[in-house]
Amino acid sequence: MNQNEPKNFLDNFKNPNGSYHIPVWLIVVGFMINPLLGFGLLIAHICEDEAGKAARKPKSAKKTKKPGKKRSAAGILTGLGGFAVFVAVFSLPDSIQYLVWCINDGYGISYGVQDVAEDLIWLVSGLVMLLAGELMRRAARRRSKIKAIVGDAQHMHISEIAEALPATRSKTEKYLQQCIDYGVFGEKAYLDMRSDCLVVSGPAPMSKREQAERAMAEEAAKRAEENMDEYSRILKELRDINEQIPGEEFSAKIDRLEDLTAKIFKLVQENPEKQGKMRKFINYYLPTSLKLLKQYEQLDAQGIEGKNISESKRQIEETMDTMITAFENQLDTMFASESMDISADIAAMQNLMRADGLLDNEFTDAFE
Repeated sequence: MNQNEPKNFLDNFKNPNGSYHIPVWLIVVGFMINPLLGFGLLIAHICEDEAGKAARKPKSAKKTKKPGKKRSAAGILTGLGGFAVFVAVFSLPDSIQYLVWCINDGYGISYGVQDVAEDLIWLVSGLVMLLAGELMRRAARRRSKIKAIVGDAQHMHISEIAEALPATRSKTEKYLQQCIDYGVFGEKAYLDMRSDCLVVSGPAPMSKREQAERAMAEEAAKRAEENMDEYSRILKELRDINEQIPGEEFSAKIDRLEDLTAKIFKLVQENPEKQGKMRKFINYYLPTSLKLLKQYEQLDAQGIEGKNISESKRQIEETMDTMITAFENQLDTMFASESMDISADIAAMQNLMRADGLLDNEFTDAFE
């Protein structure tokens, strides 16, 4: 806790590990207020110490009836609280009636007030012990439930335990820490907030960041594999079309188109961040080029040179030059950022050389 933060009153009852305890000064105050209350707090303090010792012992050294000591403290507090409430309820009406008589008679009022105050102290003390006993029983039942939920698991997500209880995330963390402090899961149990888990034994699972990084890496690898399959399919399609079309000049143009496409694909595979720059190329230009080449292949396979077939083939042949130029420009565009970086590096290096006197200053030379 931050030293500048104001201390909560309940922090006075906390152990260094976060669990609560009954301090000796509170027992003394209890005896001063009501001997029965002090006696109840003393018994709870003794049982609390015994439970703490049992939690710190190895499992092999524990006795089967040790955990019952914590439950017996709750039972003792409940019994004493019930007795105190019974005594207060039984005697309080007489004390109130006596106080009324004293007020009416005009003497002995202080004695009447004292009797009523004592009975009220017994009543409040009894209610406090009843409440404390009930809270201790609830806490014990909750620890048993959490232990049953975790079972033999080496680790479990805090959110899963919160859903099973059910409880909010913050309360579940608090309950789990109490279970750890009481030794419910053994000496090696701890809360690992990196993986959002209760770790009972063994290594902690991967943290949220590691899980996210692995998921991203797997997704990127999957996309790269899918892209590679698609790229390979397109290149194979270009080669197959080229094999079916005779004519060295036109075949050379298809070879050039295939070479440019392969270089663009390789660049994207090595630099995935450049994929955004070729979206239109992939979605429109390349499919349209393949479509035109397939149409050329179909026309050429007819074996005749009619007017319509010859004109269509001529248009596609002329368009091939445009397609090659567009693919070259696409490849050149993808190196735009590298060109800017190179220019910036050269300019920075030249300025540094001028500052160190290794190059003539162009501004100084202008005035000479």
